[in-house]
Amino acid sequence: MTLPWLSEALRVSGLPPPESFPRDLASDALLALPVTPVGLRGLTSERVRQWLAQRGRDQEIAYRSMYGCMVAFAGKGILFFDKNEPPNVQRFTLAHELGHFVLDHLQPRRRALDFFGEDIRDVLDQKRSATREESLAAALNGVPIGVQVHLMDRSESGAVATGRVARAEQRADRLALEWLAPTKLAREVLKDGPAEEGEARLERFFGLPAVEAQSYARALRREEGRPRFSIASLLGDEQG
Repeated sequence: MTLPWLSEALRVSGLPPPESFPRDLASDALLALPVTPVGLRGLTSERVRQWLAQRGRDQEIAYRSMYGCMVAFAGKGILFFDKNEPPNVQRFTLAHELGHFVLDHLQPRRRALDFFGEDIRDVLDQKRSATREESLAAALNGVPIGVQVHLMDRSESGAVATGRVARAEQRADRLALEWLAPTKLAREVLKDGPAEEGEARLERFFGLPAVEAQSYARALRREEGRPRFSIASLLGDEQG
């Protein structure tokens, strides 16, 4: 059974089911969502800041190297990824950042509009400042009304740091994997051959990085053997 939050994110994204694998998610995203994928070589937060500044957008970002970055404002997102990385890493990074756009910008924006009404649109689009009452209500209800920036850090080992920091990262990973390797098909691929080669099959068939394929395989196997309901599964904390 698909997790409720995951089903809702898939619905809100409007992305069609993939027709082939590895999936060209960038093309699908451009057709369905107001996002712009941007590949930069040797991606760092400073390169992102410079790219934005050259286009009239000043945004302070703490310096670090990273695999990807999502900057969202006014209902639109820019998805940065490192063009020096292998195609499978670029693919997952883009999917992860797209996950942040849907989960951390698009859905909260829609919640804000539902909660406050159309009067909040100018605040969301940074055409006016929020009133004290609006800021307080937004904070109390967990509705961000400013610019969102998410960075996909490199771990100390240099691997993609998947789902090890916070639930927001876990959920972005899980949504990314659902777009790139839908659960039902991933389970079939995992079982279609020797068990010890399952991770390699996921990696090859869906074009996933090795670390992501291994993590996904473990999560799918856990799902097969656990009770149908758990608090952790509901929250998505066991995914990715």
